[in-house]
Amino acid sequence: MRAKAIGYAMQGLVKYHGLKDWALRIPFHDSISANVDSIWTKTEVEFGDFERDSLTINGVEADSRALERCLAVIDHLRRLKGIDLRVRIRSENNLSGVKGLGYSSSAGAALTLAAYKALGLDEELGLDLKLLSRIARRFAGSSCRSIVGGYARWYSGTRDEDSYAVRFASREDLDVAMLIVPLKSGIKTEDAHRDAPTSPFFEARIRSAQRRADELERAIKDGDFERFGELVEQDTMELHAVTMTGSSRLLVYRPESLMVIEEVLKLRREGIKAYYSMQTGPSVFVNTYPELLDEVKSRIEALGLECLSGRVSGGAELLSD
Repeated sequence: MRAKAIGYAMQGLVKYHGLKDWALRIPFHDSISANVDSIWTKTEVEFGDFERDSLTINGVEADSRALERCLAVIDHLRRLKGIDLRVRIRSENNLSGVKGLGYSSSAGAALTLAAYKALGLDEELGLDLKLLSRIARRFAGSSCRSIVGGYARWYSGTRDEDSYAVRFASREDLDVAMLIVPLKSGIKTEDAHRDAPTSPFFEARIRSAQRRADELERAIKDGDFERFGELVEQDTMELHAVTMTGSSRLLVYRPESLMVIEEVLKLRREGIKAYYSMQTGPSVFVNTYPELLDEVKSRIEALGLECLSGRVSGGAELLSD
């Protein structure tokens, strides 16, 4: 009873912030993301007569909170299967120690698909992406989008059955090249989510983000890259305005984050179409046309920063080894 899967991290485009149901991880508004082919998690799941449930990440035993998040998925699947076998989870990220790259999304997607396969639920229930999305959501909200891949929209819903993600477009609809600047941070995303509703701007954020999800979906389907870039930048600034004005006054930017943003604005003044994007961490995504990627990358690297390139990818996949 063992299986392995790979999940791809996503760039949040319209980012969700805060949860109205923490047990089921149901958000206040819809959100949209794009999976990134160069940021991934590989996870092997094995069920058996082990002494205890366990989780290792990059070869190191994980803390109890990380295991707890995994068991939110595993326990649900064990109930579906009607078993009480223990589980061993071995997870590997291709980067480590950085924040704001969406690794919770890829980890949850890979975990869900591998565990679902290991238990034989794919044969009993089929590979139903809507169902898998709902299950992955129990690990992290972003996982429900990551598992379906491409450009995905998470419909917030009000309960388990209607809170799920669908893929509405792919790279063929809008081929965006992404430059990722990974930066380390000690701030936990969950802390930011818990703090968000205390911002005086939170209610306005919910209304604005819901409208923007509709606008961004149209832009992506129309292949309108410039409108895409404008909407994602606006969403980034709103997200961080809420984060900085909650009761904890969380500041996730680093000086390097601002260096990248300023360089992107300079590039645009020079006529080079590039747009920045950030999630609940200091790492920065730079979105541009594929033919401009090398030029944009050279400008960011000239700031003394390391970069990783990526393109829009598909969803989680089973691995043979």
